[in-house]
Amino acid sequence: MISETKRDLLAWFFGHFWGQCAGVLAGLCLLGFLLGLCRLPSSKRHNMPVSVMELNRVPGKYEARSVCVTGEVLDLRIEDNRLVRPYTVFSLKETSPDGSYDFINVISLRLPTFGKGAHATVCGFFNTVKQVGKDTYYNSILMNRFDEEK
Repeated sequence: MISETKRDLLAWFFGHFWGQCAGVLAGLCLLGFLLGLCRLPSSKRHNMPVSVMELNRVPGKYEARSVCVTGEVLDLRIEDNRLVRPYTVFSLKETSPDGSYDFINVISLRLPTFGKGAHATVCGFFNTVKQVGKDTYYNSILMNRFDEEK
C-alpha cells in the first residue's frame, strides 16, 4: 500500500509535471506547424512561362519553381530503372528567331501522348540537379502537365 505522502507526490508529478510537458509539446508543435506554413509555396500552382534559354542561362533563379516551357520534343525514351518505376525522359528544344537553339531535359513519371518531333508546352518543377534512381539529370523539369500544340 502507498502512503498518503507518496500518493500526493505521484499525483503532483503526473498531474502538474506531465500536464506542463504536454502543454509545452503542443505549443512547440503549433509553432513548428506555423513556421512550416510560412516556408511552403502557395497552394495554387503558378506555372511561370519561361524560355529554355533563360532556364539554362540562370538556373539558380528558377530552382524548385513551377515553370512552363515550349519547344520541340527530341529523343523521347523510356528508362527502365530497377531502383524506381519506369519513367520517360525527353529533351525539349527551343529555337529562337535568329536560328540559335537550346534544349532542356524533361522527366515524366507517365508516358506522354505525343511523340518525337511534336511541338509541346511542358509544365513542372525545375531542378538544377535531379536524381532518379541511379541516373542524374542537370537542368531538368519534372513534368506534371503538358499540352501538345497542333
